[in-house]
Amino acid sequence: MPSQRNGTLLTMASARGKQPTLTGSAVVLRPWAAADADAVFAACQDREIQRWTTVPSPYSQADAVAYVTEVAAAAWEDGGAVFAVIDGATGDVVGSIGAHDMRDGVAHVGYWTAPAGRERGFTSDALRTLTGWFLGDGGAARVELVVEPTNGGSLRVAEAAGFTREGLLRQRLVVRERRADVVMYSMLAGDPAMAAAVDERPGTLDR
Repeated sequence: MPSQRNGTLLTMASARGKQPTLTGSAVVLRPWAAADADAVFAACQDREIQRWTTVPSPYSQADAVAYVTEVAAAAWEDGGAVFAVIDGATGDVVGSIGAHDMRDGVAHVGYWTAPAGRERGFTSDALRTLTGWFLGDGGAARVELVVEPTNGGSLRVAEAAGFTREGLLRQRLVVRERRADVVMYSMLAGDPAMAAAVDERPGTLDR
């Protein structure tokens, strides 16, 4: 049956077709599956993920099950897309990346990376791959993300992926009742770092 969310009647996810699997240089981005819940639960016990993101804290097994089933499916229904980030060499889940919806052609991206996947280039590769898809087949005019100025790892990811630093938004984000400044980053299809990637879109499977 159709579902009602945010005042808009939604059809089943099949109205958009099947969420694709995207291939990057080092990672594969695929839709979440119920079998991924244990990996998500383990990753989200990490103090850094809980510090910088809005995942529930404490993070329960039920939260992980809901994320890989209900939350991920709702994102696709709402015009966004949330993907599991997979190490292309081992098949292991190393993170999550995506946008939970898209409004006025803007995809607002967030991500987290499990400790074992950090400092290996996976997250910047995932961000480039996802951004290329959103600005191409995904129908976005703009992809953006926000990062706290003291979150050095995420700042490096955004800049390695070629995002443009637009400026500081004061007191823009609330994380665990703490209001924080954030740096706004964006990418447009015509930006130098993305123009070639949109012309040569990421590989897709299961379309």
